[in-house]
Order: sequence, then structure tokens, then C-alpha cells
Amino acid sequence: MNVHACFSCIVFLLCSSFASAQTAASAQGDDLPRRGVIGLAVGPGDSAKPENPRTNPPTVSSMAAGGAGEAAGIQAGDILRELDGQPVASGADFAHRIGRHLAGDTVRIVLVRGGQQIEKTAVLKRRPFETSAFAEVLYRSITVEGARRRVIVTRPKAVGRHPAVLLMGGLGCYSLDGALNANDGYGPILSGLAKKGFVTVRVEKTGEGDSEGPACTDLQATADLEAKGYIAELAALRRYEFVDPAKIFVFAHSLGPLIASLALPQQNLRGVIAAETIGRSWFEYGLENVRRQSALMGEPLDRVDADVRAHAECAFHFFLQHQTADEVAKLGSQCQDMLSSYAGLSYRYMQQIGDISLAKQWKQIDAPALVIYGTSDPATSADEGRYLVDIINSFHPGRATYAEIPGMGHDFARYASQAEFLDRRNSPKPHPFDEEFLAIILDWLQQRLQS
Repeated sequence: MNVHACFSCIVFLLCSSFASAQTAASAQGDDLPRRGVIGLAVGPGDSAKPENPRTNPPTVSSMAAGGAGEAAGIQAGDILRELDGQPVASGADFAHRIGRHLAGDTVRIVLVRGGQQIEKTAVLKRRPFETSAFAEVLYRSITVEGARRRVIVTRPKAVGRHPAVLLMGGLGCYSLDGALNANDGYGPILSGLAKKGFVTVRVEKTGEGDSEGPACTDLQATADLEAKGYIAELAALRRYEFVDPAKIFVFAHSLGPLIASLALPQQNLRGVIAAETIGRSWFEYGLENVRRQSALMGEPLDRVDADVRAHAECAFHFFLQHQTADEVAKLGSQCQDMLSSYAGLSYRYMQQIGDISLAKQWKQIDAPALVIYGTSDPATSADEGRYLVDIINSFHPGRATYAEIPGMGHDFARYASQAEFLDRRNSPKPHPFDEEFLAIILDWLQQRLQS
């Protein structure tokens, strides 16, 4: 069966965003070229079934008014076949490839409408800047190994130096540009922090958003390279004239705390928040995750045991023997499912994740830590969160605390159960952002500022 790690549940693909194409006057940017957007919402033709380029191909569900797709004559219901001469595998594939283009670029799209294959040409519009009622939005950049990474900063309108929070997102290849204006995911967190007078900072991954460098899916895009981006931004953050360098925090989600464990040793921080994450090795975590999610999906326990055993063989060759993705994929469908759950990240990236000793890394991070777990999250567990707290406190007694939020899922929304979270794409039921989560974060940050 196909059990996904769910560490890529929060993805912001702005090629299918409905954000306004109008440039916000308050956004200030450097000379890093702006990427383009097409203004199409793309997903499987039948949203209740897995996307497949042959049996359930990526299909346009709607268009942004005034967007590049609408101007090109693309319509809802059009099936996407090719982009610039290459097959379109999925909506995410389409989004990533559009996102590599600059504003003003021309793209050629082959689609099927009413059984007939047609071709359209679209001129991409500039990705819209974010806006905020509580802060000024700044578009800056840092240089990492010769390539510039986009940095998005919210600066409080009040004068003076302010506390700052650097966000580290989860697994996958996606842009965080536009997250501030979203009503879910990281959006309420960023806007809530901005409203309370915090500077917020996001660093785009290599090749994502406006960032230069190898594509996020490239073999050169390693976990170490991602960590270097955060290290460079922490150094830049301390130089911002509106940031109090003694009051810098990190908020890391999902896979983010693992990257944080690489980036934060020897950093002088006021505190770290680790949300919906793990405390053991990725190899150990993967086995338990397969067992947990297989059981939640209703499999008989003998089948669950078989799933875990099959996953163990795949993980052994991939994480312990360091075989390539192509070599591991040849071992069977279970291994192919494991690899596909890594959301396009290269095997080198994931093998570096597998090599991390969280105890060794967190031993080098001497900062107060808050570890948060929501009980409706099937992508990790309360036990993982508590174990991470134990790791930190074993080296830095009393520095880590644990908070548990009943009913919160991996995406910070509310669910009745872990099973409901797993089935969320097949249900029209709304799942609002968990305001208790934001309240806990803000309260902890204020306590740290006063200590």
C-alpha cells in the first residue's frame, strides 16, 4: 500500500494561486528577478482519486481573473498534456516547472479539450507581492554558494528594534512566497506574529520562488545546502537595523527541525519552536509511521506487519546502504511508494536526512525549546515529540518543554481524529486553523522575551 510520510502537507504553489496580480506598493524588493505565475488551479480531474497522467490526468479547475492562463484562452476542464514540449506528470509538476520561469517568459502548453488536442501560448505575469495590514513586506536576498536566495521579511510599522522569528518549513519543493496572505498553513502564524510586533523571515529553498541555484529537486539540492541558507540569513538578520539581535527565535515545522538541527549549532538564539516533528532517526521513524498509518487505514494487522517489513527492506538499502533512488526503486512497488513520499526531493537530500543523529545535533544547540504535537497528526506522534524533549533536556536540563494540542493535524487545522486527517482530501468538511496553536506559540515567545 502507499503510505505517505505526510511531511509535505503544507505546500504553497503560486502558479495556481488566485492572489491579485497587482503589485503591492508597500513591498520593497532588491534586484533579484521576479518569477512568473500563470494563474491556473490545477489538480487531478477526479479529486477523489489519485492523480495519474493517463487515468486521472492534471486538469485545470479554474483560472485567476486577468491571469496569464485566462489571457491565453485556457479554460476550466482543459487537460494538461505538455509544457514546453515535455509531458506534464501532475499539477505539482506543472507548478514547479512554471515556477522556474521569470515574469514575461512565454510558455507553450499542449492540452486536450473536448477530446481534441490544442496548443496555447501564455506570457507569464509577475508573481504578486504580499501585503500586510500590520507590517511592511520586504523582498531581500542572501547569497549561498554563489546563488541568491529570496528572503521575505515582514517589518513592524513601529520604529525601533523588534524580536524576530525565522520560519523553517517542512518537506518538499515549494515556494513560501504568498504564505503570509493565506488563510491556512503558515499564513495565520505569520500574520499573528506580525500583528504582535515580531519581525518574520522566510528563506526560499534553492530554485524555488525567486531563488537562483539548482532546482529543489536536483541532486545538488542537499539538506546541507538548505541549512546553509538559514545560517546565512541568521547572520543577515542580526544586521537588520530593525531587529534586536538578542531576541531572535526559530519556528521549525515538520522536517524543518531536522534541518534546524544542522543549521543551529553554536547559534545564539532566544528560543526554538519545533512543531509536528520527530526525535528519532528517519529510519526508525519511517518504520513506525508505516505501522501507524497502515493501521489507521484499516488494514488487518498481519498486513500491517508485512507493510512494515517491506518498508524496512527499502529503508535499509536506501538509508543504511546509501543506494541510489533508481537502485532502490527496482526492489518493488513498496520502495517506489517510499521514494514518492519524499515529495520530489533528491535521494542525496533524503539520505543526508537519514544520516542525522538528532541527539548529536541538539547537544550543540543551547536554547530554550518548545516542542508541540497535535493529537490528530498521523504523520508523527506524541512519543516522538516527548523523545525530542528528552534529548534536549538530557544535554541542557530544563531547556525544553512539551505542549500537546487536542485535535490539531499536521497542517495546524482541526480534525476529529488522525483518520480524518488522512482522509481530508475526500471530504468537503472544512477544517479551520487551530487558534489554540497560535495562542500557545505567542504566549511562549512572550515568556522567553521576559526571561
